[in-house]
Amino acid sequence: MYLVELRPGKEELYRTGDDLALAIRDGEVDARSRIYHRVTAKWISITLHPQYKAIVADQQREAARPVRKVWSILPNLTGQVQETASAEEHTAKGDALPWKSPLGLGFTSILLVLGIQLAFWGPRPPWANQSTPAVAWSESSERIERDPADDFLGDEMEGMISLASTTVEESPPVKAAPVLPRAPRIRRKSLRAQLTARARAPKVKANSVQALLARYEAASDSVSARLEAGMRVARLNRLFATSRLSPGGGVPHTRLSLAGAANIVRVFRQQQAAVDQAFQDSVTRLAKTHHWTPKQVRLWYSRTPRAEPAALEQAGSNLLADIDSIFSVLGSQAGAYKLRGTAIAFEDPGAGQAYGTLRQRVRQRIDEVIAAGGSTSSGPTGLLLRAIGTSSLPRET
Repeated sequence: MYLVELRPGKEELYRTGDDLALAIRDGEVDARSRIYHRVTAKWISITLHPQYKAIVADQQREAARPVRKVWSILPNLTGQVQETASAEEHTAKGDALPWKSPLGLGFTSILLVLGIQLAFWGPRPPWANQSTPAVAWSESSERIERDPADDFLGDEMEGMISLASTTVEESPPVKAAPVLPRAPRIRRKSLRAQLTARARAPKVKANSVQALLARYEAASDSVSARLEAGMRVARLNRLFATSRLSPGGGVPHTRLSLAGAANIVRVFRQQQAAVDQAFQDSVTRLAKTHHWTPKQVRLWYSRTPRAEPAALEQAGSNLLADIDSIFSVLGSQAGAYKLRGTAIAFEDPGAGQAYGTLRQRVRQRIDEVIAAGGSTSSGPTGLLLRAIGTSSLPRET
């Protein structure tokens, strides 16, 4: 996966190198973009990426190729096509080749004569003979009048001959019409009950608080659906599994997934805050314009907020930052630690001590998130807890 900053404030996550190459060729990723370097955990210019260099070099070579001007009709003796510009240069120098025009005219004439002969040698259609159409038509008409189903469709269709060959054409087999399944029966009582329930449902005015609440829930559901889709793309399931903590590729990929998840959470909070602000402004305006009662206003303020509380939001951000710090320590000590079941051993004692401090802090952050209601939250903090699941960080030895 490649995390690219297209421009300040806009980031994009590309799953494969082919997606990144396509974005470079389309111009979506240009020289001003930056890419996240997983080893150094820094943003670097995209111009340093080898794939970007290769694509730019290919484009420059394509642009540097000379464009041919005008092509002549006949090939030369070596099989290559001669250009009209070279012929004009020979004529200007007085070194004209007088045999080119007669040779071209003669070659074209030979091709024309051969085409006419091939046209006359081909098989002729049945109606080409001027003496037989009337007889053939009279016979076919008699057969149609006598027995159109047996004689005309049997004998006349068998005698049809293709213009391009002498093989007899066979009529395609007639396919039977597909049998449609029988429609299910609908009970009259259940249908009448549904229609009656819809007819009795109270109609909500467009400017009422009930309609505004329905629109608010729909907008918030759309933002939450984008959050869940983004977290699925980040693939943060079993965050502390052994495969993610291994130095052979698990740690860099997990750090990239964490960076993508942090970006997705940030976008979700911005979008949800924008939805809350827009609908709050609408409530203020509609309450004054349509003279809402205090009961209707209380109905709006008694709704369940879709944004996470400030305490839970802060606890979730701290937990995500500490987890990234854990993987940063593992990435800096790649090849200098070993995993043994539920234990981890570092060659550097200082790295082991730093890992132990961060492990205890992550455990405290998880307890804070659960105490703030993160286990029942449908927001990003709840999704982060589900990504951790039952996995736990190994103890340092």
